Amino acid sequence: MKKLLPILVVLLIVVALLFTGQEEVEEDAPATAGVRQVSLYHYLSGTLRGGMGDMVETVNQRQKEYRVTAEALDHEAFKSMIPTMLEQGMPPDMFTYWAGAKTQELVDQGRLEPIDDLWQDLSVSRRFARSVVDSAVSYGGRRYLLPITQHAVVFFYNRQVFQRANLAPPRNWQQLMEAAGQLKAEGITPFALGAKERWPAQFWFDYLLLRTAGPQFRRELMAGDHPYTAPEVQKAFRIWADLLERGFFNATAGVMDWAEATQLVCKGEAAATLMGTWAIQYLTGPECGLAEEQDFDFFIFPEIDPTVQGVVVGPIDGLVLSRDSASHEFAKKVLAFFSEAEPQKIMSVGSGAFAPSLEINRDVYSALRRRILAEVERAPHWAFNYDLATTSARADKGLDSFAELIEFPGRYQAILENLETEISLRGQRAGAAE
Repeated sequence: MKKLLPILVVLLIVVALLFTGQEEVEEDAPATAGVRQVSLYHYLSGTLRGGMGDMVETVNQRQKEYRVTAEALDHEAFKSMIPTMLEQGMPPDMFTYWAGAKTQELVDQGRLEPIDDLWQDLSVSRRFARSVVDSAVSYGGRRYLLPITQHAVVFFYNRQVFQRANLAPPRNWQQLMEAAGQLKAEGITPFALGAKERWPAQFWFDYLLLRTAGPQFRRELMAGDHPYTAPEVQKAFRIWADLLERGFFNATAGVMDWAEATQLVCKGEAAATLMGTWAIQYLTGPECGLAEEQDFDFFIFPEIDPTVQGVVVGPIDGLVLSRDSASHEFAKKVLAFFSEAEPQKIMSVGSGAFAPSLEINRDVYSALRRRILAEVERAPHWAFNYDLATTSARADKGLDSFAELIEFPGRYQAILENLETEISLRGQRAGAAE
């Protein structure tokens, strides 16, 4: 029965896609003689939607030999659906994926088709910065991923709330704590957090660790070179636990998603939220209807230790090709069009992300986004967020520990001890299996 479960999961996925995507495919992609169909599955849906549909349509308009048929999957379900479909030999031709450790895992499993020839033949490398290529595109000396978005995680804050409290965006930790204390005293939640799906909480751990222990220690921790009971990790958890115990977060953090938490900022019930630049689309969209730099603005995560170099955290999304797909060679030809300036620009405008392409003029960004980009470029280091910087197995346990800390901040040491034990046991079982 256990062997049948993955197959049943894939069958259910296919049936669901047939029903949810049939109308769109029939309406937007009519069968045309001589046009080859290329399937693309992506997770840019729901509150994370924006840009992908327009980007795909632009690619379809720029060439007539192939037709990309895009299927939007639920963001959380996608994380388990794609590995299952790859394992069962039913992959899409191409799909979106997160650069970093998650892509590395698929490369190690031999699931992805390299795109070195595409990269060289069309001089695609000229379109992307070397830092993006090194961190997001290349794995084991070969290229696998075409970047389509780059997001940065910052604080977004309600300007009216700050103005009423006579507060300025904090530049260091002391100023942030003083502002949080004043807002709390005035009945405003300082920080909105929606951790129902776990991943939004990771940004707090990332920045607290990076601002105190620095990027080198964090890289080593992600690689498994330090235990989670190390003093540096305990310090980050202790600071976070203190903020939770002081009531600086909304009491509903564990049952809200990121968009619901952002709503608290929209309504002025909370002052700020630590979130990626995809939140700009939500803040300015129909859900909130706020104006950039007038109703809301941003500030970077403040400095804690002045001796620690600055780092900006965020994900890079990209497109990869399934090695076992029957049409991956066709898909590779289509992939080149996603690297062109116009599709990259359209994706950026729709998603709130920065376009990884160097060919995009900064004039396409709003003044707010240009200021955020300036902070990214000013920072000495860039880091993938936690669940993209370490293995999926370790990340899953770590995300659980963040959720547990939110509920039981006074037990932060025991939570870390338990996390280290679980990771060690998992590693021992994996070693024994080999």
